[in-house]
Amino acid sequence: GERDMYRQFQDWCLRTYGDSGKTKTVTRKKYDRIVQLLNGSESSSTDNAKFKFWVKSKGFQLGNSDEVSGGAGGGKQVLYVPVKTTDGVGVDEKLSLRRVAVVEDFFDIIYSMHVETGPNGEQIRKHAGQKRTYKAISETYAFLPREAVTRFLMSCSECQKRMHLNPDGADHKDNGKPPTLVTSMIDYNMPITMAYMKHMKLQLLNSQQ
Repeated sequence: GERDMYRQFQDWCLRTYGDSGKTKTVTRKKYDRIVQLLNGSESSSTDNAKFKFWVKSKGFQLGNSDEVSGGAGGGKQVLYVPVKTTDGVGVDEKLSLRRVAVVEDFFDIIYSMHVETGPNGEQIRKHAGQKRTYKAISETYAFLPREAVTRFLMSCSECQKRMHLNPDGADHKDNGKPPTLVTSMIDYNMPITMAYMKHMKLQLLNSQQ
């Protein structure tokens, strides 16, 4: 179910984007550290020089989130990073701020962009494809690698179901008949040449469209 998917994805995220520091991603720990640094409360030790330089070079900024979270500390500080965007009209690059995505939140971020829910909890957008999901994310967030989106969609059971539909759009399970085997399409009286195999492959592909 969704919990399993969450757990597996989360494990993979932490293994792939954890604090090993080789990746350009930001874990919760790193995030808090950047916030401290920008607030001026981070102690200056030598291992910080490099970190500080990185933070400076990225131009991280603090902003307050508009989301009023319940309880104390509403409007907590949110980390933004300027990202160069071209609007496609002119070639003028302009910097626009994106929220820094935290590794531990990747699942929630991708999920919310992938399955968009309306104000009453109804799903507005059912399972957007990879391109659209990634585009939506990158318009709001920075530091969330495309690979994570791909991985997420690969583990999304809804999407998996949809990708495994029969050519006629009926699901295997419902009609009880196993999907017809490819062999039934091959005419054994013909010599099996490369060209023939290619032809069969095309036919197969067409039948799956």
